[in-house]
Amino acid sequence: MKSFFKHIYILLTIAVSLSASAESKFTANITMLNGHEYSDVEFSTPKNWDKEVTIKVNGEKLKIKGDSIDHIVFWPTKYPDNSQVMCWHTYGTIDSKNNEYKLNLGHNSKKGEPSKQWFVLNEAGEYVNLWSCFADIKLRKDKVYLSTSLSSPFFFQKQDGAFVHIPFSIFSSGKTRKWLSAFFSDDEVLTELLSDKAQLYDKGSAAYRSGSLYTPYRYEDIVKLYVAGRKK
Repeated sequence: MKSFFKHIYILLTIAVSLSASAESKFTANITMLNGHEYSDVEFSTPKNWDKEVTIKVNGEKLKIKGDSIDHIVFWPTKYPDNSQVMCWHTYGTIDSKNNEYKLNLGHNSKKGEPSKQWFVLNEAGEYVNLWSCFADIKLRKDKVYLSTSLSSPFFFQKQDGAFVHIPFSIFSSGKTRKWLSAFFSDDEVLTELLSDKAQLYDKGSAAYRSGSLYTPYRYEDIVKLYVAGRKK
């Protein structure tokens, strides 16, 4: 699996410098799969399905393919403490019938090849990470916002490295609870907690994330609580 999973806490606490142009909205450190690094470069955030990113090195624009990147740490240039982690990754779903992972092969890929898209890290845990896909990345003062039209843009990533989509429907939230219980069934303590509808779930205005997404399950809390193989 990719190295960023093991070192995600380090990435989130990296001390970054403010050497990029003040006119740039974002600055980034980009680590390539071959080990090469671009440090403190001006960075143009990608659209959801873009296969490459654009940076500026010594005043010259350079386009880098997502397939050659291990991970990106980026931040608003004027606010270097607000760093984010991004990666270009395959993704899929868990087949509820046989509990098998199925890669997505449908969007923006050659026939028979797995689809990829950009993800930003929402929460890092010892046993699972929470990522979200997006349509666009926007900067409002010192805050980074992900825009999306999806009701469930979130994905879990366990130690096997696979990005698994979390299903959600506003009309049937119980299906998500059942899915979460199955996905984390190896943790008996968390599974019991998920069975309580008063736990790990917000109602009303509190269920909206980033002002628009209706995602009432507290996935960030689940990341912190989950312990692989835990028994009661």
